[in-house]
Amino acid sequence: MKDELLIVERIEDGIVTVEKSENEFFDIKLSELDCDVHEGDVLKLKNGKYSIDSEKTERLRKISACLQNTAFGIKETDTDK
Repeated sequence: MKDELLIVERIEDGIVTVEKSENEFFDIKLSELDCDVHEGDVLKLKNGKYSIDSEKTERLRKISACLQNTAFGIKETDTDK
């Protein structure tokens, strides 16, 4: 079985809403996770257990920051000032 990757969309009232694929969401009880999860984290499901994929989470955050900077017209050198 292939590992499943999920992106944490939001955490509210002990419920973690994750995106499985584009526009496909489902909820997991926070108590079912054995990790300190945050919005934007990439989770992997392997053998019925969830864990954070740190490498993919970091890559996704860098891509997101780059897209935001581009949208607001911020150049990388602007953030160094």
